[in-house]
Amino acid sequence: MNGFQFMALVPCLFLSILANTAIAADSPDLDTPTLEEIEAADYMKGKQSFQGRCSACHTLAADSGDIAGPGLWGVFDRKAGTKEGFTYSKTLQSSDFQWTPQQLNAWLADPQGYLPGNIMGIPEPVPANERINIFKFMLIETGKVDWPRPETNFADTQMDQDKPYSERFPSFWNHLMFNTTRYHWVNEEAGIDFKFDAYFKTDGTVATSNKKITGFWHITDKNFFCYALKGMPNKVGHMVECFPVAAMAIPRFKEELWVSKPQPGVKLTGGILPSRPDWVYADQST
Repeated sequence: MNGFQFMALVPCLFLSILANTAIAADSPDLDTPTLEEIEAADYMKGKQSFQGRCSACHTLAADSGDIAGPGLWGVFDRKAGTKEGFTYSKTLQSSDFQWTPQQLNAWLADPQGYLPGNIMGIPEPVPANERINIFKFMLIETGKVDWPRPETNFADTQMDQDKPYSERFPSFWNHLMFNTTRYHWVNEEAGIDFKFDAYFKTDGTVATSNKKITGFWHITDKNFFCYALKGMPNKVGHMVECFPVAAMAIPRFKEELWVSKPQPGVKLTGGILPSRPDWVYADQST
């Protein structure tokens, strides 16, 4: 099962950038937190921000894999564009710098202005109070520092599992269940190129603008949203993907928000558009 890999409007710490541009972190106008200030930041808030903004594209653990972006374990200890096994752009492969919290601060403070032409832009500045918390969480979880990881009561940090999804994940629920998800499937080698709209419904089914394509969805006990579609006009005829519920906690609208590779040779982009047709609500059996 491939992870749902958000591209643009779920802001990810995707480290694919053009190398031959001045580092924005050197700007004297940017208020860069010191290591001492980062150490004093809120680890749990950083975790929540990372999960909501970054986790659909990046993993942090030492034994975790790559998804849309490279795994970030040890990212602060290696030259940019050199993680073994991940395919970077030629520009990043030829870069000559190492990621630091200062550079990452500039990247998140000005997503579009930081190194113009970057491959993976994010659409809006991440607030400074969120950035510093994200840095603390990342520095600890990527093994860069030996600061103690705060002890938390797991039960206190989780919503009551017995409550309905609409109460456990209200932002996610309202965003995905009452708007339109637009997909664009491209397989250049097979000559397949088609678009369709999907409507995730509160009864656990998925309706689409192509009546031949139907599906269902489910949220796992690990809070991953997984869905399956059948009747796809491709060789396999179906697709299955999962993504963290937290990755959709910040509602945004654009036709292309994420990219995934559900099958070899396939590029699937998707996005969220506001509202949906009335017939979706009328036909709860679709």
